[in-house]
Amino acid sequence: MASSVRIEGLGLVTSLGLGCERNIEGMGRGRGQYQSLQLTQFEPPLCLPYLAVPDNPDGAGARFARLIDSAVIEALDACPLTSEQRRQMPIFIGSSCYGIALAEECYQRELDADDADALPIPIDGFSHIGASLRRRFDLLGPDFAFNTACTAGANALLSAARCIRFGRSRHALVIGLETFNVTSLAGFHGMQLLSQEVMRPFDRRRSGLVLGEGCGVVLLAEGDDCRPGIYLCGGASRCDNYSISASNPNGAQIAAVMQAALENAGVTAADIRAVKAHGTASPLNDDGEAAGMKRVFGELPPFFALKSTIGHTLGACGVIESAMVALALQRGFIPATAGFGQADPELGVAPLVAAMAAEKGHYMLNYFGFGGNNNSLIMHYR
Repeated sequence: MASSVRIEGLGLVTSLGLGCERNIEGMGRGRGQYQSLQLTQFEPPLCLPYLAVPDNPDGAGARFARLIDSAVIEALDACPLTSEQRRQMPIFIGSSCYGIALAEECYQRELDADDADALPIPIDGFSHIGASLRRRFDLLGPDFAFNTACTAGANALLSAARCIRFGRSRHALVIGLETFNVTSLAGFHGMQLLSQEVMRPFDRRRSGLVLGEGCGVVLLAEGDDCRPGIYLCGGASRCDNYSISASNPNGAQIAAVMQAALENAGVTAADIRAVKAHGTASPLNDDGEAAGMKRVFGELPPFFALKSTIGHTLGACGVIESAMVALALQRGFIPATAGFGQADPELGVAPLVAAMAAEKGHYMLNYFGFGGNNNSLIMHYR
């Protein structure tokens, strides 16, 4: 059994740009590149903020391929594998929407052709990412799809790490993908969860989330405890049946998954240097997360949120944000939280508003999703 799992390669595409370098620069600026999207399918048309990948091509298929190809190539280039290792490596994919954008495009073509049998979601898209990877990169190993709402990517990472730790593979490729689609944006608008301006996590003025798109890729490998680097050393996934769209605002179940992650990694709350919060900037979710952190830590370590910089990338956020944290740690800093300006006395917590130096040690990354699924990961920066 492998004793540790090391992050060997990273690939990133977000609203900050294509590639790790642009994302590092964007994190340093500490603000999101917000756009305003108009959905003309509604009467009157909806105008909503969004954090889109810049210069993305028209057409769902082209956007889909560009995000995957850019991030996968970057991650694989960081850790060259033999052709045999590529063919055998398992793939773990986390997403909420998978091929919904492709399905929307197909449906529109059928409507334009007056097809009486037109279906709103003619394809589910679960197989499209794996098929694309097999075709483009000769990645022929087993692929596993995770669709646990906003924890999908985090659960994919956790499962991939366990696959390596239990000796089933020496490498694993983990992908989180979310592309723009009208269904998701309209759905969150209908649930009244979207901000009409910017995200302000843990802020007194927080008014909801802003969606974003992107792709994150993390290449994991059997680790060598003597080598410096970033290691995924544990985590936990738990379910909270308080509500279909939020965890218990008293923080009990959030605290439970955080404590389980600490125990799985063999560390204590006192060992955590900083926490990457889920930070959706929605009142109920921030309430529960703040309460959960206080239950576990008492006096909180520094904590920060990334969604106000890149948007909420839904099922992909577990991979995208983990890759961003790993990248920041490699460069020796902890990023600031965009959008925060006024503390909420009812929460009693405040995230980092300026970047700070990253010390060697353990870091906690939290993800909480619809359906009550909660995930907490532990990284070790050596």
